Amino acid sequence: MTVQNTLTIDHKKLFQSLSNAYIVYGVDDPDFTILEENQAHAEISMVKRDDIIGKSVFDVFPDVSEQYLKTGVSLFKESVRKVIRTKRPDMMPNLKYDLVDKKGNVTQKVWSLVHYPVFDKENNVIAVCQSTEDVTDKVQTEKKLNIAQAQLEQTLSNGSIGTWFWDIKLDKVYGDSNLAMLFGLPADQVKKGMAASMFIGSIHPADRDRVANEIQGAIKTTGSFESEYRTFNTDGDVRWVLVRGKIEADEAGNMDNFPGVIVDITDRKTAENNIKFLTAASTQFSASLDPKVTLSTIAGMVVPDIADWCSIDLFDGKTIERVATAHKDPAKVKWAKELYEKQGPPNLNEPSGLPNVLRTGEVEYYPDIPDEMLVAVAKDEDELKLMREVGFSSVIIVPMKLDNKTIGAISLISTESKIHYKPSDIEVAKGLANRAALAVYNANLYQAAQHELKERKLLQRQLEAANNVLESRVVERTRQLVDTNDGLEKEIRRRQKTERELQEYGKNLARSNQELQDFAYVASHDLQEPLRKIQAFGDLLESEYKDQIGDGKEYLNRMRSAASRMSILIQDLLAFSRVTTKPQQIDQVDLNVIVKEVIGDLETSISEKDGKVSMAKLPAVWADATHMRQLFQNLIGNALKFHKEGTPPKVAISLKSRAKDDKYYEIHVKDNGIGFDEKYLDRIFSVFQRLHGRDAYEGTGIGLAVCRKIVERYGGKIEAKSKQNSGSTFIIKLPINHKERPHDHM
Repeated sequence: MTVQNTLTIDHKKLFQSLSNAYIVYGVDDPDFTILEENQAHAEISMVKRDDIIGKSVFDVFPDVSEQYLKTGVSLFKESVRKVIRTKRPDMMPNLKYDLVDKKGNVTQKVWSLVHYPVFDKENNVIAVCQSTEDVTDKVQTEKKLNIAQAQLEQTLSNGSIGTWFWDIKLDKVYGDSNLAMLFGLPADQVKKGMAASMFIGSIHPADRDRVANEIQGAIKTTGSFESEYRTFNTDGDVRWVLVRGKIEADEAGNMDNFPGVIVDITDRKTAENNIKFLTAASTQFSASLDPKVTLSTIAGMVVPDIADWCSIDLFDGKTIERVATAHKDPAKVKWAKELYEKQGPPNLNEPSGLPNVLRTGEVEYYPDIPDEMLVAVAKDEDELKLMREVGFSSVIIVPMKLDNKTIGAISLISTESKIHYKPSDIEVAKGLANRAALAVYNANLYQAAQHELKERKLLQRQLEAANNVLESRVVERTRQLVDTNDGLEKEIRRRQKTERELQEYGKNLARSNQELQDFAYVASHDLQEPLRKIQAFGDLLESEYKDQIGDGKEYLNRMRSAASRMSILIQDLLAFSRVTTKPQQIDQVDLNVIVKEVIGDLETSISEKDGKVSMAKLPAVWADATHMRQLFQNLIGNALKFHKEGTPPKVAISLKSRAKDDKYYEIHVKDNGIGFDEKYLDRIFSVFQRLHGRDAYEGTGIGLAVCRKIVERYGGKIEAKSKQNSGSTFIIKLPINHKERPHDHM
């Protein structure tokens, strides 16, 4: 029995009048002959019913799908066969099938096809009816909506913005991919909806209880909600977010929905926290002049907001001293200190870690520390086990530097918090290290100033004692001497006043090195006058009262000798200070002229010692002529002074040949004197440092310090090579070009 036989005239009229498009196929696989088509289908398929009835569907509508052209399998044919086989309807995926009108114009179409079985009385499938719907506009609209949605999500993602919706009655929280990323949650689960407890459980443990209470408060008041807190994103990194939302109630006033937005504010919070931290650290650095106390305080400030562990080490070029260790758990701090004392400082030759930072002055940065790295650096199984127990997550080690010299390092270690440091964290660590280095420098400068003041006070007491002894012995013999002593007392009071002023300067030395130079300059001038008076009064006492002084003459001689030595010391100190404070007249200075003048000035000394000074042709340099004369006079004078007994001194001044790309002239001053052990190289250029007793060789120990000050002021360097009893060579390097000088020090 065919379909046509089963349809009455009324049925056919009804079939033709249906607004939906239908077409009926026979079950004659594989032709599937077209048995019937209503008018709606004929219109949308651009065919005439009479032209297609009785023809195979594939003759009228050839299968040109990509699937069929590639594999030879027709999804359309398989769908019809499935209906015949299962006796159940089958909906095909949307089918793209373009139509061509009589003029040859192609119309792009997308169709939704559903195949239904047609049964006879015995429930046999005698035909297949296809419902056809043109969904082209619907698909294009959905495509545009999907594109718009993707663009919106991308825009929100670019702005680090996520959206969420909490169905309070169902206790389901829905969100977009940006929210899922910020909370470290599966994107598909977030889009399908998750329990509110899971959403709140993704908040950082340190903020979780606070935020949960804030949410409950907002729900109770049906008000707005705003909060800032931390989360862990999909990479495991801590992120700061700003969340805003508003509780919506239904008509009955019951809590219904809670929509909102979430914004990633990590960069802003990081900048704020960094500024606050560095500001607080700067305050602490000035709170104490004990560097170890200051560094210990700073290590405690770092934990736990910036690091779980913080350690600070000082380095003197040879040894490492750990001055601070911090962790939020005091028990762990005690354990770490005991472990460090047991293991001792690390080997400076190790290629990485703290030793490498101290040795090279370069930052070491490990944003992520996998187990493979622990295995690679562990010395043995016990150390590997210990490192795994600590749970290293990320590490930054930054050097503390002064004048390009590494004096220590700060180590920031992330463990329990699982923070992964970013490059921006390196800059914060560098800022902290720079401030720490400056604090150490200021503290050391202050302590040095205090030591110098202490020495000055001791000298002052000695002078006062000598004056008191002299005063007690002569006051009874002459009124004139009484008047003189009165003058001395006035001078002492004036000097005591000066000493108080110097003490006030000493309190400010930790803030500025310049103040120390000014202090030395002023003190040197002011101290000359009382010394001259001591000398003058001493001469007067000896000339007019030598018969009355008696045994006091020995004390008088000792007083005058001490005053003379102090005068020379002050003159040398003043010369040292003037290198920095005296204005310069920078010009081209011919060193040949300068050295010849110096040799002429020292001619008497050279002749007395039967010495010889030779010089090669020297260059012209940019400098102050006075400074250059002072430089070579000190070096040649030292070479003549420290000659070997019985051996005439010989001094040779030469210029080392240079390459085209050299930036410095290298001048050598070589002698055949007593020399020195090179282990004292660091001492010979320091103020007041002497390698020989005053009885053997006169001097104050300032001359070479002045030389170094002069050379460094012009951007140069001075070095020395020597062996005991084999002479010394002083190497001077001065910039060739004027622009090479460090102008900011002029």
